[in-house]
Amino acid sequence: MNLSRNRWILAAGVTGVAVSVAIAGAVAANAAQDPAAAPASHAPGRPSTPDAPPPAPRTLGDVIDTGIAAKQGSWVLCFVPVKDMPGTSFGLMAGRRQASGAVTADVMTNETTGSDRAPGFHAVEGTMEVSGEPTPTFGYYVGPAAKITARAGGRTVTATPAAWSEDESVKAFWFSAATGPVSDLTALDAAGKKLPVGNAEIGVG
Repeated sequence: MNLSRNRWILAAGVTGVAVSVAIAGAVAANAAQDPAAAPASHAPGRPSTPDAPPPAPRTLGDVIDTGIAAKQGSWVLCFVPVKDMPGTSFGLMAGRRQASGAVTADVMTNETTGSDRAPGFHAVEGTMEVSGEPTPTFGYYVGPAAKITARAGGRTVTATPAAWSEDESVKAFWFSAATGPVSDLTALDAAGKKLPVGNAEIGVG
């Protein structure tokens, strides 16, 4: 299965990312954009600044609290709508919940080829620096995954999963930013049997 994806970098202050350059089927944009409107390279938006963070996304279902503290607020994940893309109706957004309760839109990733609900991993985004701090590695898995692991620094690390409130067969997952870069994603069912891999490529930017 060969599923490429768009990765949209929405926050200001992203380092180590080539802005508006297509790389391996991915598009990175250092500007606030409406994820429901169009692919990142065509969606209108106003640039964000440290004093004016990207606007809150329109979410599908509940916002997921990762429990990971950010410099301002805490990191959260939320599913958001994607339009005009065959086979893909949603993506996954990482943002920060502010003290006011508002959620910023920082990094979005979604599939662009094939079904966004095909069994396996989807839209996995590796840790990067956004606004001067590392983001968690995150993505989603479709199927009965009871445990998701990866390799980091020569050891096996375990992700934290959370079922999407709109479809429990879709599970967001994340690794702490302190884990650093990960590789070799594996999903296991409740009996410990390996599940389909899907698109386990881990993109950054």
